[in-house]
Amino acid sequence: MANPLFSSYSGGENRVTSSMVAVFERIDLSLVQELLRAATGADNTISGVTFANQIVKGESVPDARISAHFDWWFETKTVRGAYANDGHGRKQLRQHSKLLLEDASSLLLALTPDPVMPGWFNELDDVDSAAKGRVHWLNFAGLADAISTVLSDDTRLVGEQTRFLLTELVAFFESEGLLAHDDVVVIAAKSAWPEFAKITAYVCQPNRSFRSGLTHMAFYADGQIKPVVPAIERHFRAVNFSDQNVQSLRAAGESRLAGVVEALLLDGSRTPGAHYDVFLLSSKESSATLILESPIENDSFAPSGKRTAWVQGQRYTSASRLTSGAEFTSEL
Repeated sequence: MANPLFSSYSGGENRVTSSMVAVFERIDLSLVQELLRAATGADNTISGVTFANQIVKGESVPDARISAHFDWWFETKTVRGAYANDGHGRKQLRQHSKLLLEDASSLLLALTPDPVMPGWFNELDDVDSAAKGRVHWLNFAGLADAISTVLSDDTRLVGEQTRFLLTELVAFFESEGLLAHDDVVVIAAKSAWPEFAKITAYVCQPNRSFRSGLTHMAFYADGQIKPVVPAIERHFRAVNFSDQNVQSLRAAGESRLAGVVEALLLDGSRTPGAHYDVFLLSSKESSATLILESPIENDSFAPSGKRTAWVQGQRYTSASRLTSGAEFTSEL
């Protein structure tokens, strides 16, 4: 019996996975294989059904062969950063990878909304070496792009049902928030905004957690997102703020970072000997900096009618939304 197209699972990961598998179940398997190859970049590593003519087997030459022998295992995450730390996500994948040792044709596909591949997939520590090459990462955006490429190709015939199902699957990913690429972090910046004007950098507590895939940093102060949105050029973690380290940084060729540390020690805004994270940012004049048409005003209100801060600490949005001409935060 076919799986129901729209999943009845209430859990996010199970709902997304079962809906995707229901679509894959209803379309050509060779197309599923093509989509997975494109989304993972695995090329011929992902094998499925094969069709061949005139197969030579010793003295036997059958006219054709249709063959299939494979197992594709899926592990889906619907939140970013599930593999960023050595926790439940990695433990799950290590356990799943043991299934690959039972069959040399099997693959494990880890599907996440992360905009870039989590670094752990380059290591896969505690995964058997015989299985490592068959663990593949892909994201929802890459899968959606692969689907879009197929559907926009005027030279190939795609049936109406297949076209409908794949279009609906991409729309489903979108409605679940799995395709949005929030590449801008918006910082609560009462003091950081004027500081940026002086040092073209952002300094915060050491080892502060940020999403991966960020390209720009916006500043929220005075009830608005400021119109200058610099690019993130470099990120240094746990930098020691001391005169001795200023000298060491200059000797190591990190003169710009040394200048930031020195300036903030001189103005007394940072504790000597303490450690801070430092983001070096593009200048207002740089072509990498986004310049908005105007500040984006906060229009967030509590049920009581009192205005509430749009950012407390940090939150995320995309460069495309910031530059869309939005006038109020509710438009983001």
